[in-house]
Amino acid sequence: MDIEEGWSAITGINGSGKSTLLKLISKELKSEKGMITGNDLVVYCAQSTEFPPVELEEFMCTYTKEAFKIRDLLRVDDAWLGAWDVLSHGERKRLQLAVALSSDSDILMVDEPTNHLDLQSQAIVIDALKSYKGIGILVSHDRSLLDALSKQTIMIKAGEILKYKTSYSLANEAYNQTLSHKKKVLNEQEDEMKKLSKLIQAQREQVSLTKKRFSKKNVGRHDSSEKEKINGALFTSKDKNDGKNLQRTVTKQRQLSEKMGTLSKEYATGINFEGEISKHHFPIAVEKSCIQLFETKELCFPRLSIDVGDKVGISGENGSGKSSFIRYFVKKVDFAHEYLYIPQEITDEEASQLFKEVSELNSEEKGELFILIQRLGSDAKALLYSSVPSPGEVRKLLIAQGLLKHPSLIILDEPTNHMDLDSIESLESALKEYTGALVFITHDQTFLQNLSTKRWVFEKSENKPYEVHEIL
Repeated sequence: MDIEEGWSAITGINGSGKSTLLKLISKELKSEKGMITGNDLVVYCAQSTEFPPVELEEFMCTYTKEAFKIRDLLRVDDAWLGAWDVLSHGERKRLQLAVALSSDSDILMVDEPTNHLDLQSQAIVIDALKSYKGIGILVSHDRSLLDALSKQTIMIKAGEILKYKTSYSLANEAYNQTLSHKKKVLNEQEDEMKKLSKLIQAQREQVSLTKKRFSKKNVGRHDSSEKEKINGALFTSKDKNDGKNLQRTVTKQRQLSEKMGTLSKEYATGINFEGEISKHHFPIAVEKSCIQLFETKELCFPRLSIDVGDKVGISGENGSGKSSFIRYFVKKVDFAHEYLYIPQEITDEEASQLFKEVSELNSEEKGELFILIQRLGSDAKALLYSSVPSPGEVRKLLIAQGLLKHPSLIILDEPTNHMDLDSIESLESALKEYTGALVFITHDQTFLQNLSTKRWVFEKSENKPYEVHEIL
């Protein structure tokens, strides 16, 4: 596989190896076999925003024309230096990208660069990445970003590399045509397998009859004439023909089965919520109040309530206090019933704890969990035994684990971050049918419009507290 100058998009389901490929190119991981060449001057901007870039302070204290241009492109505030812990994940992502773009590189690799970003920030990031003149490698589930940047598209499908010299949408269209042909071939092969199975059954019955016919078991001790007939048939190998025919058919069936196995693995997608959802202890409300966001800013909101069946979509600019409000909401409300809260980012420590809890589930619960993960588009067993699961796979595991408890309230902070497109559509469809209460923060406009029955909009202001407005 060759990667050329300009932006190349790498796509594939969670766990297909996209981030691993980037880590191999950046030499963060060592390859066990094969070779990678031309990757001498590489900068890798990872998915996670848990830790600040090593070169952050140096970048913020550099006053060259180029540094100013990048800070201006990504709207980086001087006050962000030393404030990493209080920055929103969207602000952290812009800082990460600024440091990456300022670094001397022939190859720039960015992994999910629009995670956490509001619409305005997404536009800022696209403009900034367009300014890069080297070899750009982009991993993303954001269709608008993929089409805005990609000159070529590399798809990882069931371990196979497919390369298209075009944008993501056109590449996906071409792939779907190929997939349609593969499915047609697979259907034909399935029909052939059924015919072979029937033929094998018939041939086995024939072999059984032949053996019975050639057996001397029921021939009388003194019936030498009948014994001579049987010996003649055995001598001319008539008894072996049926066996050889059976063996040829079984071999043909095995070869066809292996051929079918080479077609792309397609998981059945679409999850649903089963079990009783508690309907009592609603509505849930937080009273009119203000909370401190940082030294100079506070967030004020009216009385806000959630009832059974509500799907509350939360939107607003990065840094407007959405995640801070959710954390306040989770602490403040007295939950007398089961709820599921999944934060924007999951730390390595939290992921380790999650895997430990999953390993302690009984076999029945583990079976339910495996089904949920598979229907979100991942191989459950491979995920649980993976030494380096992708952030998208960890999120799926967390969602699946939470759903086993049949929560009456689900709170999701940027649920589409890190997840592949098929998984997002599966989750969206499931949440539409969910009968409990749902609160979710998202910058994904399609996800927001398709799900929300009412909205809480967070607004920033220069001279007064940030505010929350409820839209029914």
